Amino acid sequence: MSINMNSYERKLFLKKSMGILAGAFMASLPAHSLFSKEAEDAEQEGEFTHSSPVKSIIFINMEGGMSHVDTLDPKANSSFSKVASTIPGINVLEPFAKTAKQFKHLGIVRSTWSEDGDHGFGQYLLNTGYRMPEGMGFPDIPHFGSVFAYSKKRNEKGSYFPSYVTMGSRSGRIGNSGFLGVPYAGFHIGNLDNPINHLVPSSGKYKDERLVRRKDILEMMNSEFGLRNNSPQLKLWSEMVKAADEFRNSSRLASFDLTKESEATKARYGTSWQGKSLLMAKRLAEKEVPFIQISIGGWDTHNNNKAQIAKIMSETDQGIAALIEDLAASGLLSQTVFFLSTEFGRTPDVGSRDGRDHHPRVWTSLLGGGPFEKGFVLGESDEKGERPAKSSEAYHLRDLISSIHYASGVDPDASLPNSFGRPFPLSPRSAKVIEDVISL
Repeated sequence: MSINMNSYERKLFLKKSMGILAGAFMASLPAHSLFSKEAEDAEQEGEFTHSSPVKSIIFINMEGGMSHVDTLDPKANSSFSKVASTIPGINVLEPFAKTAKQFKHLGIVRSTWSEDGDHGFGQYLLNTGYRMPEGMGFPDIPHFGSVFAYSKKRNEKGSYFPSYVTMGSRSGRIGNSGFLGVPYAGFHIGNLDNPINHLVPSSGKYKDERLVRRKDILEMMNSEFGLRNNSPQLKLWSEMVKAADEFRNSSRLASFDLTKESEATKARYGTSWQGKSLLMAKRLAEKEVPFIQISIGGWDTHNNNKAQIAKIMSETDQGIAALIEDLAASGLLSQTVFFLSTEFGRTPDVGSRDGRDHHPRVWTSLLGGGPFEKGFVLGESDEKGERPAKSSEAYHLRDLISSIHYASGVDPDASLPNSFGRPFPLSPRSAKVIEDVISL
């Protein structure tokens, strides 16, 4: 009897076979040995990554539940007019009119779905690849961006520089590195005009000698405290102080300075915070920062749906279009994955208050760059936009996260030891890699 397997399935079979043996061995070890950095590095070296051209991921999180039928999936009941994209035969809606011209560089998944119509549950899934019930046994589950940052920077020597940057919302699991620790947590930019404003005192002058004295005093106090108290928080805060000091003295701080860009470039992206954040994303991708997340809220449109979408996208569309255009023109798109999605879609029917309600049964995502094929179209929704037209072409949100892992060089079937020393699978076992649109 012969068994037909594609390349990913063969690797998956071998990994699972070895994983059974490895799991039995790991279970026999004490938890503290598994949690040690030396044991972690030895166990993971070469085991959860593979070759990929991807050096950065840019994730646009349309937080609140973006209405698919008013943005990327035209239907008879859409609130806006259709606009042709540069993927033949694919139309979108007016809010994405500028971005539509750049679709030839990306792909579109029109049958994204999940079971979770709650904002918290949906964002948990979108940011980790796990449904909330699946992740209940892992209180320290990392954001999938932290996993990628760890895969790229775990063996890097030298001083701290952010490997994961967030802009916009910081809710839920956004920026949370879980058991992976401080170096892979999100560095948040709150003010795009002054993104690193806390690296010097807000008033007065200081000399380096003064900072050295302060660090010496802090280390002495921590040392004394550590002799009397065995607190894991002490190590955490010590690591944070060390990282902050290294970051303050980094030679790469200019990466965060938007004034280095020409006035013409800044105008192309727009003067809104969304435009500035998308321009910042381009700069950080140029410096090969592994993970860049922009969370754009306001999509919970139970009321005033059309006006709210028009406002959000009037401040966002040109920035997304400029970002994709620049990444493609510079060649950076070949090493940068671009992902735009939301926690769920919106009901096709508009109520009397011009509002659409939560609808996780189907929505649209944008995905491309790196080894993803250009201009692909996966799935479609039914005539009204209520559910995937074909169940065989429905892609769960966890499938997209798992596919991003795979395309970016992370084995989605691998595990990492969590803070309790137990193996944590990077993707749920039910996740499927969409290998057909990935060329590795």
